[in-house]
Amino acid sequence: MEKIVLIPAYKPEEKLTDLARKLSENGLRVVIVDDGSGESFQSVFDESGKYADVLRCEKNGGKGRALKRGIEYISRRWEPPYIIVTADADGQHKVPDILSVTDAAEKNPDSLVLGARISRDMPTRNWFGNLYTRIAFLFAAGKLLGDTQTGLRGFGDRMVPFMLGVKGSRYEYEMNVLLLWARCNSPIEEVTINTVYEDGNSTSHFKVIRDSINIYWQLVKFSALSFFSFALDVALFIALHCLGLPVVWANIAARLVAAPLNFTALKLSDRRHKTDTRLSAQRYFALAAAVLALNTLIVWGLCSLGTGAAGAKVLTDVFLFFMSFVTERKFVYKFLKRK
Repeated sequence: MEKIVLIPAYKPEEKLTDLARKLSENGLRVVIVDDGSGESFQSVFDESGKYADVLRCEKNGGKGRALKRGIEYISRRWEPPYIIVTADADGQHKVPDILSVTDAAEKNPDSLVLGARISRDMPTRNWFGNLYTRIAFLFAAGKLLGDTQTGLRGFGDRMVPFMLGVKGSRYEYEMNVLLLWARCNSPIEEVTINTVYEDGNSTSHFKVIRDSINIYWQLVKFSALSFFSFALDVALFIALHCLGLPVVWANIAARLVAAPLNFTALKLSDRRHKTDTRLSAQRYFALAAAVLALNTLIVWGLCSLGTGAAGAKVLTDVFLFFMSFVTERKFVYKFLKRK
């Protein structure tokens, strides 16, 4: 099985050549994508070309586009089976860590393997940024990961069509990959790697404001429909109760309207995968019925204790939202096959 390291590079330093050499010496194939770095950096790519296949882009198109260009090239250059490991060109990923992710991907070719930086030794800004993104990712995808921002990732050749189909041309591409993969309950493995920030990470081309907005916008988009169905449920309950409908019946009616919308959100998140709609619908609405019964019981109980109807509904839905959000993916999509 070929093991190929894909490195997107934009205006790299000479250490890229050293990385390519060391990877080659360890028996790995190396593919470098020059993401429109310009003539002044051609000497670095020429030297790296002694140890790697170098692809040239005339203009800078972003990390996501460079990764897809490299994946497409690999799919044409090598016959399956093979493993692809993506790594950064800025010195953050060391050879032993790349090898660890490669070995894990070889053992788990149907999983997305992440090289996770979980040490508190990373700069405070990066540590808090990773923490916030992990929490946001949990809400959006229903899965808690140790590092959602790592560029060190490994996967098997069967994931190539999926990777090429994910939208995004810059740093948001990597977040989109995680969101689609996790929300469809596909396997993710994490391998702990060293936390390295050489020279304050001065060679990184991450634009803090622009790229952060793009990344978090993906999280917002993926969770928006689910949160909208949550808000619709509460709003309908309050409106129906204010019109005179008893608490129990107002709660049931509101859920009957909101549940199909939430199911649609689940299906949209799974739109790139083959699923049995009838089977997933049966599982979803069986779970929804159980959650509805529990939801109605808690709302009724809180109202009986003197809590206002609106407050009881909000408290109950917040309490049950995250539990059902995660359970839906585990229960509804657990046995469905990916492409």
